[in-house]
Amino acid sequence: MEECGNGTCFAMCPEKERWMREREGLLHVFEMDEKTKNSRKPKADPSKIIKCFNRPAAGQLMADPSQLRPAPTLLLTTRYLLTKIVTRRDRDWAFIYDFIFDRLRAIRQDIIIQRIGVIQSIEILLPIVRFHVYASQRLCERNISEFDKKINNQHLLECLQRLLVLYEELDRLLYQKDRDVNTSMDMLSVTEDRQQMEAIYILLHLGNITVLNRVLSLPKRYRSRDIDLALKISISWHLKNYVRTCRLIQELSPLLACAVLCNMPKIRRHALAIMSSGYNSKMLTFPGIKLQEILLYNDINNIRADCGLFGLTFTNENVQFQKASFNEQQVLANSEMYFSIPVLQDFLPRILFECT
Repeated sequence: MEECGNGTCFAMCPEKERWMREREGLLHVFEMDEKTKNSRKPKADPSKIIKCFNRPAAGQLMADPSQLRPAPTLLLTTRYLLTKIVTRRDRDWAFIYDFIFDRLRAIRQDIIIQRIGVIQSIEILLPIVRFHVYASQRLCERNISEFDKKINNQHLLECLQRLLVLYEELDRLLYQKDRDVNTSMDMLSVTEDRQQMEAIYILLHLGNITVLNRVLSLPKRYRSRDIDLALKISISWHLKNYVRTCRLIQELSPLLACAVLCNMPKIRRHALAIMSSGYNSKMLTFPGIKLQEILLYNDINNIRADCGLFGLTFTNENVQFQKASFNEQQVLANSEMYFSIPVLQDFLPRILFECT
């Protein structure tokens, strides 16, 4: 990695990039000057244009300080994206997501190149993790051409794992070397933030023994109701107790629920496989309305679709489970939205910065 000092660009986008993108017609609609957006070559609004992500090319100087934004500017840009842009309702949210995803990726790139410090990196990465968690539920029913959940999950895990490493580094600074580091920090907020991130990490890795052991070894100050609830859900799933798993999910806060719901296709698939053995019968059926309650389906028609995928018979809104007919090769591709769009819109601003 190239050696680099602090960036000297105090705008959300360097001037050089702004001029280039104006010249090449590469401005996003969210970045255009309203007075020129209908012209042949729109101009950028300096208060709206944001540095986009670029892959390093051979011979390209990535460590030019004039093209890098220092930590305060990166935090300001993150807050702008996750308050002003993310809450817009004049565009489809998948369109909004694509814009924010790219710009947040550029922010993370600037963090890495400059090797920004622990505390500042935590402040920036924390809302980015929340954004990816939220998006995983908001866009879970979209086609892959609109939203690739695997890519979103990959970036979510990259940010989250880096954030947890930073929290461990911060712990060493605070409790082993220099206790003065915390003089300008709200330690209660830092602790609550870390508790939430640890809970999300558990919920994204249900039943994973390594993750469970890691959390159980955390200092007591980082144990909380959210973490204890996440542990119960993960252990229940490890024991394949799908009924208790789904019942406990309903006790989670909205953001944590968004995290665990990434696992719903897997939970439902395994639950239906277990029920195909436990309720195996050529004569008896299982009430669809009860299955809807147990596995947190919002629409009984989605049960019909899933049963058809796995080769189960669904008649008169009841399911006939037969072990021999269950198709083990099938995998549920998409989740069903647990929250409605209006509910998701209502708590969006709060969950992104709820503990900061």
